[in-house]
Amino acid sequence: MSLEGLNSLSARVESAAELDDDARAALRSLILTLADSKRVLGLRYSDRMLGAPTLEAGIAASSMAQDEWGHARLTYALLGDFGDDPKALEHERPAAEYRSHPALDAELGSWADFIACILLVDTSLVVQYGALVESRYTPAHNRVQKMLDEERFHFQYAAGWVRRMAAVPEVREELAASLARYLPQALQWLGDDSGDTAGRLVGEGLVSAGPSTLRARFLSRVVPVLADAGLADGLGLERRDGGEWTIAQPLSFDGWDESTRRSGGSLDEVTAARARGDKNRALLLD
Repeated sequence: MSLEGLNSLSARVESAAELDDDARAALRSLILTLADSKRVLGLRYSDRMLGAPTLEAGIAASSMAQDEWGHARLTYALLGDFGDDPKALEHERPAAEYRSHPALDAELGSWADFIACILLVDTSLVVQYGALVESRYTPAHNRVQKMLDEERFHFQYAAGWVRRMAAVPEVREELAASLARYLPQALQWLGDDSGDTAGRLVGEGLVSAGPSTLRARFLSRVVPVLADAGLADGLGLERRDGGEWTIAQPLSFDGWDESTRRSGGSLDEVTAARARGDKNRALLLD
């Protein structure tokens, strides 16, 4: 690459209008996917406020739900720079247009699901947000670190509960089953290296790393917790020559859609109605 090309990739981008059409579309798609995922994640957390093992645990679920809704709103706001109306994105789209993490399509049916979701699904979002910290797109670069700082408690909370539940025979298998269900979805969601969008985001300096690197970062965070709890082997997680963690079962990207980060399916209309706030629409304030 020429010196001029290197300089252009190190230059800050203050507005989405400065990007070419393909790069702008790729970045918008990523930001919308993150915003929708945060919005629905907050809903799923809120559902566990009742029926938590303790009052304190329910309060923690409420606190994390509020964090996620706040992060969603901050992320939607970024899309105003792309010509979108953030309020319309939050409150006016049908379910089929949501790009939320597919692992969140189903409700969290148990406390084990809740904890596994925090450790795996939430962390996959955190890792993807982390790739925006060094983005040359200034608006994202300026907002992401605060969100990541708030997410540290979520991870620590989940890690503590994983260790605690793994030590209780009555709930260990239920937790292991929840982890086994969410792990492949979290890994797949981080993307396909062969995709045009993933390559363009990295090549344009809009994210700092591609899917495989992000998966390695994800595994380096979550597997030590699982290994400490004696759950890593059962999930097919192993350490390659004492270095990076890997998963034995290969990921499938058959039918994978880069724009939605899905291999099919969509959010259901009931959940989308909650995400839009349909029942409280008359109370929406500017």
